[in-house]
Amino acid sequence: MPVGSVHICKQDNCEDNLISIEFWKALESFGKLENPWQYCNTRSRLYLQYCTLSFYEHLRNQKLHLKVFLIMRVAIAGAGDLSRYFVEELLSASHEVVVLSRREKEWFKRDDISLRITDYSVPSLIKELDDCDALVSALLDYSMGSATAHLALLEACKQSPKCKRYIPSEYGGNIDEHPDQPTFYYANHEPVRKALREQKEVMWTLFNLGWLMDYLIPQNLRYIKDIGDFYPINLDNNTLKIPGTGNELVALTSARDAARAIAQLVNHVDWEPTTYICGETTTWNFVGDELASRGLKLARSYRPIELLEKEIADAESEDKVLAAQYDMWSISGAGFLPQEKLTRQAHKYFKGIKFRTVDEFLNDSTKQDSSDIAI
Repeated sequence: MPVGSVHICKQDNCEDNLISIEFWKALESFGKLENPWQYCNTRSRLYLQYCTLSFYEHLRNQKLHLKVFLIMRVAIAGAGDLSRYFVEELLSASHEVVVLSRREKEWFKRDDISLRITDYSVPSLIKELDDCDALVSALLDYSMGSATAHLALLEACKQSPKCKRYIPSEYGGNIDEHPDQPTFYYANHEPVRKALREQKEVMWTLFNLGWLMDYLIPQNLRYIKDIGDFYPINLDNNTLKIPGTGNELVALTSARDAARAIAQLVNHVDWEPTTYICGETTTWNFVGDELASRGLKLARSYRPIELLEKEIADAESEDKVLAAQYDMWSISGAGFLPQEKLTRQAHKYFKGIKFRTVDEFLNDSTKQDSSDIAI
C-alpha cells in the first residue's frame, strides 16, 4: 500500500549519474514499480512517488551513496504554541502537514498546510485523518478531557486506512522509572498509555524531553507562552523558585529541537514504547548561575520538599497544587532522563540533529531579532 513519497538525496561527493545508476540498481533488485519516479534538477533530488513501505525499507538497507527520507502527510492534533514549532520543522523536513483544531486560528491560516476543523469525536477524526500517514498530538489539557481526546485519536488511527503512527502528547520526564510523576499527569495519561499497550494496530511511542528550555528567554523570542509558577523561572517578576536543593539533575530541551526530532522520528518504522531527547542535563542552580553571568539577576529562593508537601495537602487552589506537583516531579528524579536510552536513541533515530545546550540556546537568543521566527 502506498505510504507517501521518498526523497533520495545525493551526498556532496556524489555525481548525478552515480545516483541514477545506483537508484536504478536498487529499483531493479526489488522489482518493477509502475512510473514511480521523477527527477528534479533544481533540487538535485530524485522523488519516488507512492512508495511502498517495503520498498522504502529496501532502499534504507542498500549500501548505496544515497540518503533516503520518507515524505509523509503528518497530522498535528491541536493548534497551540507547540504546534507552531511542529509545523515549521515538519515542513522543513519536506513533510506535508495537516493541523487539527476545534476552530480556525490565524497563524495556521497558511497556504503550505491544511487546517481542518474537528470536534475530536471519533467519526470526525476518522474523516480528517483519512489521507494522513502519521499523527502527532500537541494537545495540552490537565483535565481528564485529555484522556478522552487522546483515546479518540487512537481509535481514529485504528480505523484509519493508513494513519498508523501515533505520538500522543506526553513531553515529560523519565516515565520508565517514574510513570506516576507528576501526580496530576498520571491520572489523565495512564488510560491512554494502557490503551496503546493493549493494541497492535497502531505504532506508537511516548516522546519525552524533560523541562522546556524556552522559558529561559523573553516571550518575544518564542512561541511558547509564559506559564507562571508552573515553571521555576518567571521572567515577568524576575524570580527563580528552585524546587528542592537546586542540585537535583534535570533535563532541559528546546521546543524547536524537539520538533526537529519528531520530524525525523516519523521516518522510522521501529519505534520503542518510550523515546527520549535532551539538550542538556543540568541543575537549577547551574541554570540560575548561567543566567546571572549574562546579567539577568533573578531573586532566588528554594522550595523544599516539606513546603511542597504542605501546599499539596492544603490544596488552597488547583494552580498551587499543580505547581507543587511539578516541583515534586523535579525533586523526585523524574526530570532526569535515562542516560543509556538517551545515547542509544540519539544514534538510532536522531543522527544529524544538534540538541542545543542551555549556553547554546541562550547564545542563539542573543542573535535573534523579535521580528524573526522563534528560536
